[in-house]
Amino acid sequence: MNQVLNRLAARAGLRSLGQQLTVLFALLLTLSIGAYSIYVGLEQAEFVERLERQHADELSRHLAAVLEPHMVKGDADGILKHLTELQTTPGIRRLTVTDRQGIPITIVSRQTEHTAFVAETATTPITLPSENRQAASRLSPRMGKEQIVAWTGIGDAAPLGWLSVEISPEAADNDLRHILTDSILAGALTLLIGTAAILLFLRPTLRSLGRATTFAEGLEASRGALLVEPSDTAEIRKLVDALNWTSIRLFDGQSALAASESRNRAITEAALDCIITVDSEGCILEFNPAAERTFGITRAEALHQPYAKLFFPERLREAQSRGLRDLLTDIKPEALGQRIEAIAIHPNGEEFPVEVALVAVESAGSQLITAYLRDISDRKAAETYMRQAKELAEANSRSKSDFLANMSHEIRTPMNAILGMTDLALDTRLDNEQKEYLTLVKSSANSLLNIINDILDFSKIEAGKLDFEHIDFSLRDCVALAVRTLQQRAAEKNLQLTAQVAPEIPDSLIGDPHRLRQVLINLISNGIKFTNEGGVKVVVQPGPPSSSGASLAFSVEDSGVGIPAEKQELIFEAFSQADTSTTRRYGGTGLGLTISAQLVQAMGGHIGVDSTPGEGSTFRFTAQFGLGQSVPATEEQAHLEGLPVLVAVDNPAEREMLMELLGHWRMAPFATPDATTSRRELAQATSNGWPYRVVIVGTQLPDSEGFQLVEAIPQITNPTPCIIMLAGEGRRGDGARCRELGVAAYLPMPIQASDLLNAILLSVIPIEDDNTSDRQLITRHSLREQRRQMRILLAEDNVVNQTLALRLLGKLGHQVDVANNGQEALDLHERNRYDIILMDVQMPIMGGFDATARIREREAAGVPHTPVIAMTAHAMKGDRERCLKAGMDGYLSKPVHAPDLVEVLIHHAGHGDPAPPPGTELAPPSGPVFDRESVLANLGDDEDLLAQLIVMYSEDEPRMLADIDNAVRTGDAEALHSAAHALKGAVSNFCASRAQAKAQQLERLGREKHLADAPAILTELRNELGALREAFGLPIEADA
Repeated sequence: MNQVLNRLAARAGLRSLGQQLTVLFALLLTLSIGAYSIYVGLEQAEFVERLERQHADELSRHLAAVLEPHMVKGDADGILKHLTELQTTPGIRRLTVTDRQGIPITIVSRQTEHTAFVAETATTPITLPSENRQAASRLSPRMGKEQIVAWTGIGDAAPLGWLSVEISPEAADNDLRHILTDSILAGALTLLIGTAAILLFLRPTLRSLGRATTFAEGLEASRGALLVEPSDTAEIRKLVDALNWTSIRLFDGQSALAASESRNRAITEAALDCIITVDSEGCILEFNPAAERTFGITRAEALHQPYAKLFFPERLREAQSRGLRDLLTDIKPEALGQRIEAIAIHPNGEEFPVEVALVAVESAGSQLITAYLRDISDRKAAETYMRQAKELAEANSRSKSDFLANMSHEIRTPMNAILGMTDLALDTRLDNEQKEYLTLVKSSANSLLNIINDILDFSKIEAGKLDFEHIDFSLRDCVALAVRTLQQRAAEKNLQLTAQVAPEIPDSLIGDPHRLRQVLINLISNGIKFTNEGGVKVVVQPGPPSSSGASLAFSVEDSGVGIPAEKQELIFEAFSQADTSTTRRYGGTGLGLTISAQLVQAMGGHIGVDSTPGEGSTFRFTAQFGLGQSVPATEEQAHLEGLPVLVAVDNPAEREMLMELLGHWRMAPFATPDATTSRRELAQATSNGWPYRVVIVGTQLPDSEGFQLVEAIPQITNPTPCIIMLAGEGRRGDGARCRELGVAAYLPMPIQASDLLNAILLSVIPIEDDNTSDRQLITRHSLREQRRQMRILLAEDNVVNQTLALRLLGKLGHQVDVANNGQEALDLHERNRYDIILMDVQMPIMGGFDATARIREREAAGVPHTPVIAMTAHAMKGDRERCLKAGMDGYLSKPVHAPDLVEVLIHHAGHGDPAPPPGTELAPPSGPVFDRESVLANLGDDEDLLAQLIVMYSEDEPRMLADIDNAVRTGDAEALHSAAHALKGAVSNFCASRAQAKAQQLERLGREKHLADAPAILTELRNELGALREAFGLPIEADA
């Protein structure tokens, strides 16, 4: 709308605001008066028409009353006379009288008001109104104008006839013309007066606006001058104030701009960087002193010269010119402000590196480019020096790392040997003093090794090179193993050490079990160290909800000395403990909690502590794990569903943990806290016809020993259930007593879930070819030894480590070949097939990495896959990754502990192609002919019983050997299997692993019905049996 009005004003030549306002006001007033006049005219026309209608109705009624007598008499002349007398009445145009049927009787009319009525003759009936005895008026068009016609019936009762009075509109039209003329005159007068008034009213304001406009036009040159304009109009005052402030600010801005330009010139002149401005043709427009110094030419020499020719080598000039043209043609924001490196040239032709940043500048409608350029020769020299220094430092760091790895290897190798040999020595017959000395040696060596591990782990944490695995593991086994590792230390201080895992937590997780166990061991060890009475409890609960896996909340609660509030944050810092006297009293490096905090953080959790001095501490941490695949229940496990199990354990936490495990396996457990309640429950269950199939008994109950309850069970319930004894602290002679009482399994607490499940399965479910009376006592070691015999290649250069590994593997019933270096390992691998290879990483001639790579090359050519397990002290970050990248399948830390070794062998058993059944090509087992110490330990050091067993064996051996010989000669595979099985069981009582291995080979050949190698193995068996008889001190019989 505003744009339309502005265009109209421009076309009309109305440039000034006064003219536009005057015309606008006059236009609005004219429109208002015109609208009002039209409105008044219409209203007056309606009013006049109403009056005319009323006049016609009244006249027709009056005249009808006058004419009624004449109508009665039929006096037409009288009617005409009365009608003619009305010619002096203004406005009447026509009068008509008809009979009832509308036939005209008398009609008079005239053309104008100033002429006389003229009688008309008509015989045509006239259309009468529908109303009876009512006056009716209507507009009737006559000669282009509307006439007012009023009909009235003549007579009171029934009309004698009808009277029509027709009124002319001329009188009304005259009245309306007079009204409109008066309205227009009044409006014109009002318009003139209003326009004059608005001009007089706006004149001062318009003059003020004119002066303000003139002042505004000269603001740029006003230099801060002020406009003085007295006016009572608020808008004018605001406008004058705004113009004055604008004048002041404009002056200030001009002053600041002038100062800025002066300052910029000074900065440009004093800038250390070259500032060069070029136009669209690449000619130089600005050239500051820094550029003069850098390029060795004056400003006068540089101005208007092509910049590419002056500053760049000839080989780069065309590219520089083309780049500038492209930039000016299409300026890209990402190309501006970026620092780029280039090669410039001095006038003498010497090249040097520069750094350039470009900025687009628009000046007087032209596009310019300003380049900020800096000579970076010194920086490049420094970078070269730093790069060389960095390479040297990295080389030194690698050397240091290699030295640290070698040093660690050299320290750990004898330390591992000390620990391994001490363990072996502790398994022999020792008096109490010798056992005490060796226990102190083992404890000191473990402490030293732990300190080394802490320092190396901390160094890896500081370097940000802590390594983590993501593998499947059992949460409950991991927790139980951590607890069992420290069970002995807790028992030495008479502390209760328990663990509890919420049943709703899945057992199969994905993560790093070694790091989780390291954190738990650190926290449990810390709790044991600072607790003198009570105990330490480990609890695992579900953590905060997690969409990506399992979030777990761990807590380790002790009843120790506690930690003051102000020290609780300090304990997680490196080399810090809550009190400086702590180190002197309790020992420790102060790194355990720091390492634990870092490990927890790396597992996606956080750690904290709640503690009250004198009451104990509770360390809490959370960790994130992936969900592993649930292992489906085996057919044997399905048989355990609903199995009634009685748990007679005094410790509430252990009792609750066992109930959760048994319930998780869908058994039907019931718990009792003492022997008395257990006897009553056993009797009650038997009388109800639902006797318990398994009874789990702790060795110590509040009201009696566990063995006393076991002795009473056969008299209470029938059939006798399978009994599993749980020992918090094993004592010499317990194994023999378990065998005497018919106990099925003897396991340590805290128990691993897998061990308990396997023990129940082996105790309850019948085993083929195995009589219950002949079953051996199930122990944690026997559970490991019941895995299939494996043929293993051990690549190890250290003799002590060889001896330790051979002893451990021999105890597990495996056959082992030894290689002193990687080359020997390759040679043996080429000649034989192995189930698994234990490969030391650092060996002479050829290391473990190179040997593994060569083995994988052979497998790529078609040789069956063999799992390779690295054995190293994992002192440095990257060893684990290097092992996996080298093609190794697993990782075993030194010193090698039996549980870790068993876990690795179980995990990788069957991952490769199985080795063929051992035959003549196999090396003889490296175990002892007769392990006297182990046999005596199993017999409770009963020498007489051992002597009796030897006599019984010597009497029965010829018959068993003859049965095997007959089966081989006749080719009876089934008989061979049965006879070899019997002999294997007999020699296993004496831990005669070599003879047992040969008997087992014959047993396997009989089961698989492959007897080709049987004669050769039988010969080897006779040799081993001869060696065994010699070890027994018996005469060696001649071969049959």
